[in-house]
Amino acid sequence: MFNLSGKTALIIGGTGALGKSIAQVLGRRGAKVIITGMEDEQKAASIIEEFSEEKLDAMYEYLDISVIENIEEVVNKYSAIDILVNSAGINARHPIIDISEQEWDNVIDVNLKGVFFTSKIVAKQMLERKSGKIINLASLSSHIGLPNMGPYCASKGGINQLTKAMAIEWAPYIQVNAIAPGYFHTELTAPLFQNKEWTDRILSRIPTGRTGKPEDLNGVAVLLASSASDYITGQTIYVDGGWTAS
Repeated sequence: MFNLSGKTALIIGGTGALGKSIAQVLGRRGAKVIITGMEDEQKAASIIEEFSEEKLDAMYEYLDISVIENIEEVVNKYSAIDILVNSAGINARHPIIDISEQEWDNVIDVNLKGVFFTSKIVAKQMLERKSGKIINLASLSSHIGLPNMGPYCASKGGINQLTKAMAIEWAPYIQVNAIAPGYFHTELTAPLFQNKEWTDRILSRIPTGRTGKPEDLNGVAVLLASSASDYITGQTIYVDGGWTAS
């Protein structure tokens, strides 16, 4: 049921901590993974070498998802993408009154517009084959408001609704779901965790008593990428240690 042999997975933002972990677990389940990002050649080669050491079938493509032509160029190189994971994301951590138009545009372009057009382009292939899985990375901030993250909250709230809209339009052939991480140690959150007072306050809100690790997403990612989720669509699954339930 969870075997992904013979499947091709496109991982948008696959060089970040969460995207990379998902790419690895899908590869371990047998999928061929196409990792995208905006890394230089040396960093990209290092990532692929890491996958090769595990004997995983992986390749790297440079992709700026804020540019639609760049998305089309990469996607059109592959005729049969079975699984799409939209995990690229950026943030602008300022009070809303200090956010510039350019910062707003940058966050929305990557976190929401990029997901919309990447999914649209990949879904054309999937609909022709009448089969596909799309996994969007939402967030704790898809459900609750957080300070100094106005554009990010807006973009991730949009991911929740976009996931539902895509699921309805593309049923029954494509299952579209979202994974919403709580507080995880990633490149985006690393500066926050240097503040002990902030970290202690966050931990006090998490029933499981710890923040997330990238591998905490692996199980739900395999579920949503595999045939085990054929009757699950339009859902956002929160992987947050119980925060939203508390």
